Amino acid sequence: MGIVTAAAKRLLDAGKPPRRTIRVVLFANEENGLDGAVAYADQYKAVRHQLVGESDFGAGKVWRLRSRVHADAVPALQQIGRLLAPLGVETGDNMGAPAPDAGLIVRRNGWPGIELTQDGTDYFDWHHTDNDTLDKIDPATLPQNVACWAVVAWLAAQSNQRFGAPGA
Repeated sequence: MGIVTAAAKRLLDAGKPPRRTIRVVLFANEENGLDGAVAYADQYKAVRHQLVGESDFGAGKVWRLRSRVHADAVPALQQIGRLLAPLGVETGDNMGAPAPDAGLIVRRNGWPGIELTQDGTDYFDWHHTDNDTLDKIDPATLPQNVACWAVVAWLAAQSNQRFGAPGA
């Protein structure tokens, strides 16, 4: 939640409205049925989405960008990848698997998806324990995550390329 809200704040602070709407959605009940994702997918199924992604694997360093878009849009995603390279992010394939909630709505509604793969080496050391607190986050990785999501959200919203789902 902190990563995507901070990324959205950066975009708001820039003071220039994006070409397309950027939504920050905080899903509920992922662990017990994905109810929030199901409700969102049902409510917005008729709304075309440019790109859907999810930050849901702690705050480990983002090391890879993978997409799940129409083949015609792969070059545009590769360009985004090149812009993320100075942040230590490599560009992967077009077989991305957005995190659980986003993955469900991407599959259910045939929307294009993005995966920013994080280093999850110690994620399950803390996840869902009493020690799952912000002080366990490496302070150097949080700004990198925020920057990656801000760049992806902004460039996707500004792109002339419709990303579309694979096979669409």
